[in-house]
Amino acid sequence: MTQYLPRKGHSRNATADLLKGLAVLFMIQVHVMEQFGSTDSYGSLIGNISLFLGGPFCAPVFLAVMGYFLVTDRHTFNYFLKRGIYLFVGGVALNAARSAHLLIQIFAGKVNLAPPDYIFGADILTLAGLSLIIVGLLRMVLRQAAFAWLITALLVALVGPYLPGLTDSLPVSPYLTAFFWNTGAWSYFPVFPWLGYVLIGYTFRLLMKQPYFQEFIAKEYFRYFIMGIWVMIMITIPWASGITRHLTGTGGYYHHGILFFGWALLFMAGYLWFAEWLQKNQGEQSFLRMVRWFGQHVTLVYVIQWLIIGNLAPVFYQSQNVFQMVLWFGSITAVTALLSLACLKIRRFFQGPHPG
Repeated sequence: MTQYLPRKGHSRNATADLLKGLAVLFMIQVHVMEQFGSTDSYGSLIGNISLFLGGPFCAPVFLAVMGYFLVTDRHTFNYFLKRGIYLFVGGVALNAARSAHLLIQIFAGKVNLAPPDYIFGADILTLAGLSLIIVGLLRMVLRQAAFAWLITALLVALVGPYLPGLTDSLPVSPYLTAFFWNTGAWSYFPVFPWLGYVLIGYTFRLLMKQPYFQEFIAKEYFRYFIMGIWVMIMITIPWASGITRHLTGTGGYYHHGILFFGWALLFMAGYLWFAEWLQKNQGEQSFLRMVRWFGQHVTLVYVIQWLIIGNLAPVFYQSQNVFQMVLWFGSITAVTALLSLACLKIRRFFQGPHPG
């Protein structure tokens, strides 16, 4: 796993870009399934596979990679605070923009739904913003103590299922608590348990700075450890897919507990090893280069795909069969790529070349 060590003269990490690119592609397909898939499609074998691919391959990996790159001595807390606020506000703005079509119908009286449910949803960008602020605070306390970061990550995952019970006893709006622990329908990625994955990525980066850890993962028997993990993963996939199939509510994917969190960590260990092997041996293949491009521009791609899918959802909501969704996935991915390219070219025209 030496590619995760910073190397002089390399501005990007190819394995990280590959992981982020795969994550956002899997996100697109699962968003298509969740928004467009008919009841029969959603409950089919293909639907279950889609939801599983949209589970451990996506948000946990993306957040862990994010946490990995937050380990830096270059930035103060003010940077984390400002960047966190920017992402949080941007996440709320994206919620409104991707729901624009539906909100227009609501305000026109055509649909009887509550607008705040769609504007104040706790999604990946709002989580990323809050995570930056929290990590910025934790850095001042935990510093470089990898073990302390690990314990904190496990505690975040452990207490998550128990926190929603506090909602009834606190005089706080559920739209606020949804960003932290609420199990409401609009709370997709609350801080508990999802911050845990960011902290795990941070922990891994700290460990990678330690010679003893590098020596451990370089040993021949470490490969057998990874093989054992893959055997465990294959055996327990039915259990894990049962969680990814039920998204909401306590114990569902969005509000899972420590057992699934631990499973996801083992999954990511094997997945990281596979991604590095793939990048090392097949990294110059055209498809993987394209996937890395998506990873390099993951935030832009994520925003554009949600703007498209979210505003098409009121028209095609839960009405498409499996074949139609395959077509939707290909079309939306292609249009997202083209629009992302256009946005990048426009930015470069007005601002000049921009790294990554």
